[in-house]
Amino acid sequence: MIKYLPLICGISGKELTKEEINFFKKYNPWGIILFSRNCDSKSQLIALINNIRSLTHKDIPVMIDQEGGRVHRLVYSSDLKLYPANFFGKIYNNNKDEAKKALNLQCKIISKELKDLGININTFPVLDMPVDDESGVIGDRSFSRNKHIVAELGKESMDAYISMGINPVIKHIPGHGRAKVDSHLDLPVVDTSYNELVENDFYPFEFCNSSNLAMTAHIIFSEIDPEYPVTISSKVIRNVIRKYIKFEGILMTDDISMKALTGKKNLLSIAALEAGCDIVLHCNGNMKEMLSIAETLSDGVYNIGLSDDIVGTFDKNIDFDPHDAKIKLDNLVTKYLD
Repeated sequence: MIKYLPLICGISGKELTKEEINFFKKYNPWGIILFSRNCDSKSQLIALINNIRSLTHKDIPVMIDQEGGRVHRLVYSSDLKLYPANFFGKIYNNNKDEAKKALNLQCKIISKELKDLGININTFPVLDMPVDDESGVIGDRSFSRNKHIVAELGKESMDAYISMGINPVIKHIPGHGRAKVDSHLDLPVVDTSYNELVENDFYPFEFCNSSNLAMTAHIIFSEIDPEYPVTISSKVIRNVIRKYIKFEGILMTDDISMKALTGKKNLLSIAALEAGCDIVLHCNGNMKEMLSIAETLSDGVYNIGLSDDIVGTFDKNIDFDPHDAKIKLDNLVTKYLD
């Protein structure tokens, strides 16, 4: 198996710079992640992704956050914004079957666009359950505050994406719903008891633990590890994510450049991998930081391959009419709109 630098990196704009071209050629990262800054039009995005593949390989994981609702990266099309996760949770409270059917349609509509573009990973579903004083960074991105609804709709969305050839990423394992501050800006500390976390927050992740990919939460759970946030905590990764939740897939960090984590990005990357993460996610496209991380990891100790499960999902080609599906979705949810 060919192994790659354990890094998913962002790029700075709508075309690759000379520095980025050289970076891909030299370091061969495991994957890339795209943001709205990279998306101008469908044709531009296809050309960008094809260029990246020509520099790397045909199966390189290309990832995006296209959740539906406010987390919407494909800004060239407002039709793809669709509905936030909590909308389907509200439908579930009235009609479980209609909620699952509507969510399935939305996930497949998004999947079809991603497949057309050449994107093969979507960082969805959000399995966090926000409490009353949660910072708001999760909010309507969560299906519900009911663990069973979150788990069932999370699994429905996973299955829909996989059926269309897109790998989902469950996040933010083992739970971000109790964070009172936004981890993009500061480090949340959660003092909730371990038993309560097991009873509630960890449940959706355990239910959806068959996912090939998961993303960590930059959070300290003080009763489990009062010193280190999940992403760099061997205690949480080993005892909770791997042993209790029984997640056996590839574990990626949340963005290593978020302000919840302090210190040099290259040293944080090593700390995350030593703690038990498989891949470092670095999103901002800052070449100086990317080079620092890549150089630090270039000895190959933590290099990682592409599993058959992930590549096998990529290879699916499904005949699907997104326009017909959008009509069905709109007809299904009209009565639930405010």
